[in-house]
Amino acid sequence: MHKSFELFKYLKLSGALRLQNIQTRRMHVKVIKMRWLTGGVNYSYLLSSQDKTKSWLIDPAEAVEVLPNLKPEESVTIEAVVNTHHHYDHSGGNQAVVSRLVESSGHDVKVICGSHTSPGATDIPKNLQEYTLGDLTIRCIRTPCHTQDSVCYYVSDPQTGEKCIFTGDTLFTAGCGRFFEGTGEEMDYALNRRILDGVGEPNWDGTKVYPGHEYTKSNVKFVRTAVYKNLGDNAALDRLEQFCGKNKVTTGSFTIQDELDYNPFMRLDDPSVRDAVDDSQGSLSRAKVMDRLRKIKNSM
Repeated sequence: MHKSFELFKYLKLSGALRLQNIQTRRMHVKVIKMRWLTGGVNYSYLLSSQDKTKSWLIDPAEAVEVLPNLKPEESVTIEAVVNTHHHYDHSGGNQAVVSRLVESSGHDVKVICGSHTSPGATDIPKNLQEYTLGDLTIRCIRTPCHTQDSVCYYVSDPQTGEKCIFTGDTLFTAGCGRFFEGTGEEMDYALNRRILDGVGEPNWDGTKVYPGHEYTKSNVKFVRTAVYKNLGDNAALDRLEQFCGKNKVTTGSFTIQDELDYNPFMRLDDPSVRDAVDDSQGSLSRAKVMDRLRKIKNSM
């Protein structure tokens, strides 16, 4: 009886330790709100390795809002300020933030961007170029359209299997960015080739999406009005709509596979999407469908 009890305690303890190890070994994404009081509803993100010794600070556009949200022990771990694209509401804080980080940490801080249009850029990654951040692997997926220097950052932890992607203004939950510097054809390629291929089909279901803005509620309203007009037309949209009714912050809650299930910009051959752009015969090119869909969204 005594030996059995000791064995039970050992198994229980070892199991708890394994569980603790699983729980502590994880990538960390800290969500920082910016410009919410002025209607921008932007996000900056602090991405950290599982041991929190190395970090990237993504799209810190507003230094006065981002820096106070960083603990001293977080600031000293930041190796790079990273932009998803050059627009001011994503890159405008680069120089002020870097200056403060260098002052507090005493080490150089890279500025990784899609082009030198972003202030202070030091690294311009090529498509599919990879970086390491502790145990994390970060793949840069260039997605020109919203801007020609748009880059999405796909992050994976081979130790835990965790995955996420920072998509800036290219991919939003249930939507996509405006085609400021590109075309419908380029956005189709960015969303439905570059991102999907860069992440890889086996990883779609487990890759959480962190976009540049909290536009989910308005995107759902558009999709419900223009495409899947009735409950039951798209079960995934029904669930997203319900989630939005209960949560103001949706970033990081949905995956690439979720987007494929309800995002019309990633469902260009869906008959419901074709009907929404007056192409019930399915004769339009995907690029034309993308253009028309975006035009409807712009008018709302």
